[in-house]
Amino acid sequence: MSTVGIFFILAVVLLAIGVPVAATLGLAAVVYILLEGIPTSVVIQQMFAGVDVVVLMCIPFFILAGDLMAKGGIAKRLVRVANLVVGNITGGLAYVTIIVCALFAAMTGSAMACCFTVGTIMIPFMDEAGYDRAFSAAVVASGAILGPIIPPSTAMIIYAANTDTSIASLYKLGVPAGLILAFAMCVLSYFYCKRKGYKGVSKTTCLDLPPGEKLTAKIVVKTVVGALPALGSPIIILGCIFGGITTPTEASVIAVLYSFIIGMFVYREIKVKDIFQVLLKSAKSTAKVMYIVAAAGLFAWVISYARVPQTVLSTLTSISDSRAVLYFIMMLVLLIMGCVMEATPILLITIPIFMPICDLMNISRLHFGICMCIAVCIGFITPPFGTCLFTVMDVAKVSMAQVVRKIYPYVIVMILILFLLVYVPQLTMFVL
Repeated sequence: MSTVGIFFILAVVLLAIGVPVAATLGLAAVVYILLEGIPTSVVIQQMFAGVDVVVLMCIPFFILAGDLMAKGGIAKRLVRVANLVVGNITGGLAYVTIIVCALFAAMTGSAMACCFTVGTIMIPFMDEAGYDRAFSAAVVASGAILGPIIPPSTAMIIYAANTDTSIASLYKLGVPAGLILAFAMCVLSYFYCKRKGYKGVSKTTCLDLPPGEKLTAKIVVKTVVGALPALGSPIIILGCIFGGITTPTEASVIAVLYSFIIGMFVYREIKVKDIFQVLLKSAKSTAKVMYIVAAAGLFAWVISYARVPQTVLSTLTSISDSRAVLYFIMMLVLLIMGCVMEATPILLITIPIFMPICDLMNISRLHFGICMCIAVCIGFITPPFGTCLFTVMDVAKVSMAQVVRKIYPYVIVMILILFLLVYVPQLTMFVL
């Protein structure tokens, strides 16, 4: 058996027995290097090179900003405003959940933070309104995947860093893509809620009002004004990036400062005693991501050294020379991988393999990037290893079987939207 075969079989076996992704990628690469007699100094060089990218500095800052926002009471205020707008129509709380996920996504870029924070707030309200708990969990998990699609997005940062594409341009494409997905989820939720008879709720449902107190213009104004600092976050972050005022890295630092000030001094929900725990949580999340990035950098080097991209390219082009067919195959591979792996390693493993195909078939790297990010993010809610599934199961206290039965229509709709964006690029590319 060839060393390349051993390399891939070992990686698959390690993943199958539950070895952490970063360790799997690193160990498989090290075994290949030893078998090929390559100097072991390459291991350190390539792992360091994998993280020695200026663009990746965005990641720890956006993670910290997201944790500060989750702790600072921002999501709660977004829920109140969204409920004032759409809460009283059929299936209103489902729309509120999706809208808040979209807004929260524009601040944090994290599916897990979005899933946990929004789920903790919305599921009790949906219980009171008579929603099926498993359906509520499915709506929260589906909405949460907007986190890495609507900018800021860690997935897009990793893609841009490894393909020499513009993060700002990817972020621009992420806005219409995320909005189209959110709209499709709302349409699906409408038909389900109408069939189940889930009526709208009072506009005071999500407000902290004494029993029997009526909604007044003063309360509405107070609620909206109270949410303005929260709504200011995506405006400042994206405005600075799209306006050319700051780089994405600088904008991520602004996001941290803004989140801290709002949570600490405006909403006063972040206490001094909370700061250490928030920093510790962010540091752990950052270390996890960067460890995977470093190991995947070594893994990608081995793939390149073994000329795997050229082999894959010749194999696929022998199947078909149609751009549409190859695009479909690549998206299908990403969707399948999303069922068993996290987004970050999928991106880092497949980018060096798929980029030569994109270049050969004249596929825009920007357009492929947004479609690739959507495809891997759908994996957050596909069994058996969807991380948002596990998060929402813990929040809602439901089994995976219960969530999966309710979430599969959302997965189907997302896949349909993905291929719509693949074959009708104007739906996103018009913003450039």
